[in-house]
Amino acid sequence: MRLALTLAALCLGATLAGCATAPSGPPPPAGIAAVARGQTWLTLPRPPGYPREREMAQSIVASYGPRKTAFDALVSLSPERVTVIVTAPAGPRVAQIDWTASGVATRTDGPTPPGFRAENVLADMVMAEWPKAALETALGGRLAVWDYPDGRRKLVRDDKELVVEITPPVADADGAVRRTLTNYDFDYSLTIVSREAP
Repeated sequence: MRLALTLAALCLGATLAGCATAPSGPPPPAGIAAVARGQTWLTLPRPPGYPREREMAQSIVASYGPRKTAFDALVSLSPERVTVIVTAPAGPRVAQIDWTASGVATRTDGPTPPGFRAENVLADMVMAEWPKAALETALGGRLAVWDYPDGRRKLVRDDKELVVEITPPVADADGAVRRTLTNYDFDYSLTIVSREAP
């Protein structure tokens, strides 16, 4: 289960289609997210440790096989705290995730979908946005992180198998920045359009 599937369930009130791709057995402990098969986990740093303060609005199109859904998020990043407010497109708030040195807290408007884990939402953000050294520490050597001068990032297993790919940021004419995160192990992709707060 990943960001795309988790938020699709929140927005649609449906059962999470992505639970089938999550590791079998009990979920990882609090503060840890599965990012690939074979118990490849990412441990969320505490505190989050994002290197600066940043606020942005995001529009996300999530694809899981033939299924697609869209949702919006307001994201606030800082060294001490991350807050993600998820809304249906141009609609009401469906969830708020707060991540601090104390851990991850989630509030949802309505019942929580089966298998919902805020850690999975945050793990996709860490894979795409955190500095390489912080991501490597969070992955604990389970995947190699390859960064490229154009902003592309790849997470690779055994120095040969591509697991996650994040495209370079591309600026639109209106100043929005578009990136795509593709997780090949869990068969989903996120197309993320971000607009920095003024």
